[in-house]
Amino acid sequence: MRKGALSLSVTAIVIIVIAFVVLGLGLTLTKTIFKGAMKKIPEAIALTELEAEPTAEKPIVFPDTIDIKRNKMETLKVGVYNRRTATLTNATLNITECIDSNGNQVSDIPTLTAIAQEISPGEAKAYKAIIKENGLKPGRYICKLVVNAVLGEGTEAQEIESKQFFLQVTS
Repeated sequence: MRKGALSLSVTAIVIIVIAFVVLGLGLTLTKTIFKGAMKKIPEAIALTELEAEPTAEKPIVFPDTIDIKRNKMETLKVGVYNRRTATLTNATLNITECIDSNGNQVSDIPTLTAIAQEISPGEAKAYKAIIKENGLKPGRYICKLVVNAVLGEGTEAQEIESKQFFLQVTS
């Protein structure tokens, strides 16, 4: 065997070893990137199901009009954005008041049920909620949905954001 051929064989082996090392590093990096992305996918899908993504300008996103039959339930998707500098702990959704078309307060306020969430500053979360009509007469109402949460290290829940909407009750 000649000296040139041996040198060529060693060079080829070194190149192959380096190629496998680079390939292994590339595959590890790709796997790490996809693993991180998979953790974010459920949250991203939930936010894309909304009409629009909540922002600092529109911190609560859901339809402006909700149609519901008397004494029935409807599902609702609500997006909430935390524009505060502290984390919102135990952030819940509630309907606090409704008025009829004459401006009179109504006592049979609909019930809104959703799982409480923690929302970090600058982050948006999507809620799947159930709204239950509690005996309002058929007609159109203006209601107020609020986000209540414990702000930062506090212990008392407080109203963080609110949005008005139309509630159309049919028989």
